[in-house]
Amino acid sequence: MSEMGVHPFDLQSRAELAIHGLTALVDPARNGLLYFLADWRAVPPRASHGLWDCGDGSGRHTDALALARCMVRADSDAGQRTPAEEQLEGWMLRLIGSDGLSWLPSEPWAEPWGKEYLLSGTRPEEQYAEVSWAQRGTLMGLITRYQISGDEQYVERARGLVDGLIKIAVSHVDGRFFPEGYYSSGGWHSCQGRTYAGLEETNAAIVAPLVRLYEVAGYEPALDLAESLVRYTLKHTQGYTPDGALVAPLGGWLQEHFHTRSSFIMGVLKVGLAAQRVEYVSWARQSYASAKEWGTEFGWFPEHLGQAHAEVCCTTDMLEIALLLGRYVDRAYYADAERFGRNHLLESQWLSLEQITQAVRSLPKAETMDPRDDRYATYDDVIGRQVGGFSSRPAFNDKFHLGGTDLMQCCNASGARGLYDLWHYAVDVEQRGDDGLDAVSVHLRMSVENPLLRVVSHEPTSGRLGIRARRPCSVSVRLPDGVSQAVVVIRHGEQADARSLAADKGYVTFTLDEPMEADLHYALPERRAIYTIGDAGFTAHLTGCWRGETMISLDPVGSIQPLYMRAVDIPAVEPSPACDAGIDCI
Repeated sequence: MSEMGVHPFDLQSRAELAIHGLTALVDPARNGLLYFLADWRAVPPRASHGLWDCGDGSGRHTDALALARCMVRADSDAGQRTPAEEQLEGWMLRLIGSDGLSWLPSEPWAEPWGKEYLLSGTRPEEQYAEVSWAQRGTLMGLITRYQISGDEQYVERARGLVDGLIKIAVSHVDGRFFPEGYYSSGGWHSCQGRTYAGLEETNAAIVAPLVRLYEVAGYEPALDLAESLVRYTLKHTQGYTPDGALVAPLGGWLQEHFHTRSSFIMGVLKVGLAAQRVEYVSWARQSYASAKEWGTEFGWFPEHLGQAHAEVCCTTDMLEIALLLGRYVDRAYYADAERFGRNHLLESQWLSLEQITQAVRSLPKAETMDPRDDRYATYDDVIGRQVGGFSSRPAFNDKFHLGGTDLMQCCNASGARGLYDLWHYAVDVEQRGDDGLDAVSVHLRMSVENPLLRVVSHEPTSGRLGIRARRPCSVSVRLPDGVSQAVVVIRHGEQADARSLAADKGYVTFTLDEPMEADLHYALPERRAIYTIGDAGFTAHLTGCWRGETMISLDPVGSIQPLYMRAVDIPAVEPSPACDAGIDCI
């Protein structure tokens, strides 16, 4: 793992670092179980086990690692799976019971969180399956490993998980629902429906991967379950107005949780697209527009509605919704995806040990921890083992917010997945048209290479893309938001031909013959944007300076590990061939 000299927009090098952050902080005494939480304010910094280590963490990590492996350079040391990666997958698989569900182990650190809110009661000696995130993470990991490996065991387990969920789902005239946050070995404690505000959306977090299983393996019961969960939730949730706008918190912690909201919006959108339900697509578009108003155009979204700290999981959710809307509804949404990814997502990653160490020195130190917790914790190089990870709860302008936890592994997995989204969905290759040419669309102006096209981005230093085609193709490039024309210079050996291009719905199009190369030149408008973010609890006033769709600086400057201290004059990223062409993962 190399952490020196990482270019701020080098997605492949960032993926290699992310692999380190996903695999280093594991417990060798427990067969490589990850430590989900870390407190960098403790002396020395410590990492702890928790219930989210299990199906949620092991599944998300398995998913993210498989995706990141697609990106690393073929000649990289990170090209092969490590024992830690295999151990994480092993945990994901071992936690799946004979009924297909992912169960929490009988360990003190895996005690269900929020039982007083999410369960109607408890019985002695019960085992629990967390209904929402553990099943969601496990299904994500199984599907991605199946897509990458082609091994039928993964899709068989995925079908089994869906069958297990169908068996425990409660049928209702309005669809299906899960009445509590945990299913127990003795069955549901209550089948009366919502026990806590926001439970409908939380227990529908599984919807998006359910639809993905249907798309990947054609398993129709998965789509049927997804649609019935959406139908019930939209009928009974109190968290949205009828047109999809997010309602301010109604007094319930789950009601405030943005990651729950963004996951549900994604699920409704995917059901709408897969089942051709136009009304669901329309609802998701409107709800996404409302969700954007709770965050910023540069990709910061609150962990809870109205809070002053973010969660990287939310940024990746919103990035993926924008990519889906761009692909299937309106290509204008790609501008959102570029801004979210190019800015807050990339700024949230820890690129060096020096970065983390400097930040930890500036943090206020915590009081002595309860020594009983040390049975489930480690103090072994906690800081160094998180190089490549992501800031879990950043402020607008800082990798830290003093009111938030220092590390949650879910954000490491979501951050790595977001890197893959930028890399894989930047360029879209369509089938050959009537003219015999492949149609290639560059939606995100990142440096990427695929079997047909090599793209070298010079942003934000200048508005320039270098493009090389391996066979004749028609190339369409999305210009920065608000830019309506460009100049393309096409080289034929020693000769060059320059011509002006006018944008059509934000894209310019030109043809390349083999072995032509081109430079596309366009404006990067500079602007200042003023942001007022918050509600009655807090208000933040910020000024961002933009060049094109890259934010260069944000004032006021953060006090611990500032974000957006970006150099303007930086060299272009030269992408290298990856070891895999990648898969559709959203």
